[in-house]
Amino acid sequence: MIVKLLLFAAAKEIAGAEQMEVSLDDEATIGDLKQFLADKHPSLKDLIDKSTFAVDQEYVRDEKVLYHEAEVGFIPPVSGG
Repeated sequence: MIVKLLLFAAAKEIAGAEQMEVSLDDEATIGDLKQFLADKHPSLKDLIDKSTFAVDQEYVRDEKVLYHEAEVGFIPPVSGG
């Protein structure tokens, strides 16, 4: 299946893209997506561990099963003043 990954803030800067299409096995979870990203983009690994992920604009846990053409947001922590 293909999911559309939207990258924000530091994730966007590190990956050099605002979005990407990711091909995953059927029944893949957010946890599987995180592992895929860590393997394909090692520079994102530390950020992945600290970030929140959302599917169709709802925050989800690693166990969330994805579906074909799901829109997944990769939302790093933000610091403010």
